[in-house]
Amino acid sequence: MSKQNDELKRRVYTIFQPAPVGEARISAARRRDASTATRVRFFLIALIWVLVLVIILASYSDIYQRYYDLFNAVFAFAIVVFTIELLLRVWSCTVDPRFRGPIKGRLKCLFTTSLLVNLLVIVPFYAKPFLPGADVLVNAAIILIILKLLTYSSTFTFVTDILKAKRNELATALTIDAILLITFSSFMFIVEHPSDPRAFSSIPASAWWAAQTLTTVGYGDLIPITALGKFLAVIAMFLGIATFAIPIAIVGAGFTEAFEARRGGQGHAQAADPCALLGNLADLKQQGVITEEEFAAKKQELLARL
Repeated sequence: MSKQNDELKRRVYTIFQPAPVGEARISAARRRDASTATRVRFFLIALIWVLVLVIILASYSDIYQRYYDLFNAVFAFAIVVFTIELLLRVWSCTVDPRFRGPIKGRLKCLFTTSLLVNLLVIVPFYAKPFLPGADVLVNAAIILIILKLLTYSSTFTFVTDILKAKRNELATALTIDAILLITFSSFMFIVEHPSDPRAFSSIPASAWWAAQTLTTVGYGDLIPITALGKFLAVIAMFLGIATFAIPIAIVGAGFTEAFEARRGGQGHAQAADPCALLGNLADLKQQGVITEEEFAAKKQELLARL
């Protein structure tokens, strides 16, 4: 019974677990579940897109009032589906070595990005009948539905991995940008406040001008009127081009490195020693990731390459 329960958990986890870019999924090893996983994933993504469309249409007050019951029914149905998904994923996550443990492992899984977004989406809707001010939370949850769509995309995982890999470089670049922002905000307040106290009323108000100028957006709602202020603006423009482009360059370099690593990893996998791959397959079989039949099939394939 326990073996059947573990097998069911493994299949459920395979169906709902998002696939990281460039990594093999459990469902890839279990081909009989791959089509089910694809259909379930397509259904969930389609449902989220329907919710996004409903959110857009509901922003028109006349349409929202006319189809109020329909919109609420769609939301209620989606929340029930997301709740079932959350419960199934938390129940089955213990088959993953990262989430071993009936309590600690499930709590760790619950606070992963995709499930945390899921939780933040559904909790406000269930809390609405009990909290008079929960409408604000519901509106926030509606925004999170769009974020939930991103978590279902393998590209989301790819991008977050790149940002994590480049976090030190990004932190340095953003610190430099923050220092420049504060510096020019302070200088512009000192220089322009006596001549234009209404526009440059404080350092935070001047920061709006500095952010526009350093990022080269330039809305034009705040402009310096003194000669010294205009001179500082010119310096800010040139420094903004030089420094505020650094985070973009860092992220771009991260994408290039990641794509090259993926291509290199695929080439390495193709040229890998069959004996080493056979050992890895044996470990996967022992962990229960692949079945005995799948191990035997892969074993024959690798032995043919020797």
